[in-house]
Amino acid sequence: MNRQLFEYSYALKKEKKKRFFFVILYFILVILIINVILKFIIFPVRQVSSSMIPDIQEQSIVMVVPFLKNAGERGDVVLVDSQNSIEYTKSKKLLKGAVAFLTGQQVQLFENKDYPGTKQHLRRIIGVPGDTVYMRDYVLYIKPAGDKHFLTEFEVIKNDYNVTFYTAPANWDSSIGVKGSFEEILLKEDEYFVLGDNRKDAADSRLWGPVKASAIDGKAIFCYFPLKNWKVY
Repeated sequence: MNRQLFEYSYALKKEKKKRFFFVILYFILVILIINVILKFIIFPVRQVSSSMIPDIQEQSIVMVVPFLKNAGERGDVVLVDSQNSIEYTKSKKLLKGAVAFLTGQQVQLFENKDYPGTKQHLRRIIGVPGDTVYMRDYVLYIKPAGDKHFLTEFEVIKNDYNVTFYTAPANWDSSIGVKGSFEEILLKEDEYFVLGDNRKDAADSRLWGPVKASAIDGKAIFCYFPLKNWKVY
């Protein structure tokens, strides 16, 4: 009797261990699938600042497609990688990757919204390789490669979008704040000029300079939250 009870107990424990193993395996598989989708197919990005108003309001959530990142054209809203020069230690990189994996790429360690250079940014591509650009009173002027004349960004770019800017007072010190005017810049091969729609309050290529294609992490395709701000880009 004791032997039968022991064998039954052993079999029961073995079955429980097997079930526990499959539950863990299933959990890992689900996380892997979620990470593959969010890493390579589509993922949400919360706009935490006012840098893209009025078209993308603060606290809006935008869906970004990473495999379209190399198809960037003038007027596209893209996710730009952090523009800092911080080199993380191997342990920090490992921890950062583990947390991103376990949270479905939604939590990125060592990003701080109070320090814009440490996080990704939603920005609009205004200039593409070969363009010559300059800015006057927060409006970008573009001369595409092969053209002879400059046109405003709104004349060159086919997409309709709105920007927030203001004309500084006559006695304003132009060295204060984000530049509203600068001289001509020629965009080299693989260089893009990106700007926030809120021209008076956005860190963008006026601060960082042109960004490489490798710094573009994906293309925004639509805003779905809040519903009143629904928009396809």
